[in-house]
Amino acid sequence: MRRDGTVGRLLSRAFAVLVALIVGSGLAELATVLVEHRAVQQLTDEVQPLQLANADLRAMLTDAQRGLRGYLLTGDPRMLDAYYVARRGYPVAGDDLRRLSGDDHADTATDQIARADSWWANAEVQRQVPPRSDAAVRYAERDMPLFQSFVTANDELRISLDSRAQDLRARVGALQGVAIVVVSVLTLAVTAAAMLTAVRTARRLTRPLGAVVETLDRVRDGELNARADVTSGPTEIRAVAQAVNAAAEQSEHIRRSEEEVTARLQELDAAKADFMSTVSHELRTPLTSISGYLELLRDSDPDDLNDAQRRMLDVISRNTRRLRDLVEDILTLSKIESGGYDSDRTPLDFAKVIDRALITIGPVAAKNGIALHLDVRGPLPVRGDSAQLDRVLDNLLTNAVKFTPADGTLTVHAEHRDGQAVLTVTDTGMGIPAEEQEALFGRFFRASNAIRQAIPGTGLGLAIVRTIIDNHSGTIEVASAENRGTTITVSLPADQSARRRPDPDGDEVPDDEWEDPAGDETRAPTTASHAERVGHAQADHQNEPQHIDHTSGPGRAG
Repeated sequence: MRRDGTVGRLLSRAFAVLVALIVGSGLAELATVLVEHRAVQQLTDEVQPLQLANADLRAMLTDAQRGLRGYLLTGDPRMLDAYYVARRGYPVAGDDLRRLSGDDHADTATDQIARADSWWANAEVQRQVPPRSDAAVRYAERDMPLFQSFVTANDELRISLDSRAQDLRARVGALQGVAIVVVSVLTLAVTAAAMLTAVRTARRLTRPLGAVVETLDRVRDGELNARADVTSGPTEIRAVAQAVNAAAEQSEHIRRSEEEVTARLQELDAAKADFMSTVSHELRTPLTSISGYLELLRDSDPDDLNDAQRRMLDVISRNTRRLRDLVEDILTLSKIESGGYDSDRTPLDFAKVIDRALITIGPVAAKNGIALHLDVRGPLPVRGDSAQLDRVLDNLLTNAVKFTPADGTLTVHAEHRDGQAVLTVTDTGMGIPAEEQEALFGRFFRASNAIRQAIPGTGLGLAIVRTIIDNHSGTIEVASAENRGTTITVSLPADQSARRRPDPDGDEVPDDEWEDPAGDETRAPTTASHAERVGHAQADHQNEPQHIDHTSGPGRAG
């Protein structure tokens, strides 16, 4: 046999051609991808961030103008909230626009910011004049040209950026077309070379290789005792057959090991669940006994205990409640992991659930020197589990108070919006580091800044809250900035079976005015342990002074 007719030589030549074609294809595609990447990078790193900064600046001034005009027309100082928010955020938005504009758009950005500064200067003077006065009208007339001048500059930059973005997208599309053509041609060449190699080596390779492939298929289908013939075919194929047999034996060994490990892990998981459940139930009994004796001591004759002893009882009571809450969290987590944590959803008014939670948290906020702003626009008909929703509110409000320092603010807002009952809880506390927010709803998660400040907690509350909201077909979102505060938004589907409240005059009433589908009665919590926890919290704080700043909203007394 000629030397170049051996399997090794034939394969070497064939592979050399294939490798050359593959390398050439790869290099061509790489060059195209690099050029395409550069265009995409310009689009994502330069154009799109500048577009967003330009839009943010316009939205900021638009909100400020709307709030200022509303204040001057109505005299309602709350209309200035949007103005103040925009005023605080404007310097940062302007700096972002300057930073992102680069050399190509620096002049346009500078001109736009200068026009915005002129409008702000007039707006500050306008804000100080009495609402609905002649002076307010004069400044309003001067405001429109200034604002329109800013809008014109903003539109110029937007149009310029849109044009540049369109050019970059067109370039990317053209490069993709070129890449497709190049890869297609080279793929055809590789295919032709592969077919030629197959024809030249078919007689000497097909049958033994087919037998090896058949063995591999049998092993893949679970027939681990299948073995390839190692006595026929060229040396290379016999070596492959031996390797296949060794791999089959190893796979069989690995599968047996995996089955043993899986069985062991299932046993350990079941043992862990049983342990958590057993320990939690075992802890309930002494905790109940401790709580009972605490109540007996507190109900005794006032002369039987001195002040120091009463303080000790308060400490024991507080830590007993913390331990009871931990036990309840562990039991709930065990139910969640076992798939047995369901929600008994019935018609209820979400606003009443919020009110119950606020009654409990109000004294705690007052004791910690935290101002409480409320705007609950009920009724908010939903279908939900009252006890579980109580738990959601208890956790969110307790966290907000716990992580907010004295002289901070806690704002609770609830309304009917787009077929949803929407609750937002906003605090001015320590916030959550941006890089840790993705893990916020994980089990046993605690933020690094809370750990550094030794704030107690188990990290189970929000994981349970997330499960409850998911069980109610709702959503929960978090927006937080470290050292600035956190806003948590909960949205639950509104109960579409709730009827609108009839208007005596026959007119259509607003979307947020509904009849309570459950009537005036509020369904009692179905989880006794949770109701007990709320009752303890109310009892502990019923004698504490309340210094709560209530900002009343529609549907809620101050």
